[in-house]
Amino acid sequence: MKKAIINFFDRNFFPDQTVNSVFEIDYDAFYTAGVRGVIFDIDNTLATFDVEKPCEKTTAFLRGLVEKGFKVGFLSNNSKKRVKLFNEDLGYPSIWRAKKPRLYGLWTLTKMMGLTRKKVILVGDQIFTDCWVGNRAGIYTILTKRVADRDEWQVKLKRVPEKIIMHTYKRSGYGDN
Repeated sequence: MKKAIINFFDRNFFPDQTVNSVFEIDYDAFYTAGVRGVIFDIDNTLATFDVEKPCEKTTAFLRGLVEKGFKVGFLSNNSKKRVKLFNEDLGYPSIWRAKKPRLYGLWTLTKMMGLTRKKVILVGDQIFTDCWVGNRAGIYTILTKRVADRDEWQVKLKRVPEKIIMHTYKRSGYGDN
């Protein structure tokens, strides 16, 4: 029974990698491996949910990825207004109200970016949205720690079961962070 539970979590919720922040990812290694696109969640991955625009460090970081040859996209469950405002000065392909973990928004974004699922990675802070949609799509998933402890109320409800899943992840030998 225990192995069946781990297999269920492994296929559905476990990230392929965990990091403390988006800045710690070895993007050069992914580029060398043939990855050409990075899809980011916005809220609590790149900025807190209540910050309208990315800070200068984040803007420079994202532009640096593009200079390296990556295509960058945003996949968010937040509103059109929020995503458009955040992306206003960047102009990257984006999907708002993606309804993650549904696949439609992710497929639409990869198509907008002109890439296949094997050529992108998905980076986000939530297991039940970011990891789950990426895993179901066969996309390499990277789970980051939250930018801040502040969350919208509906996200706070998911944080407790996420802790249980991450405990299972680490105990099962998948995670070393």
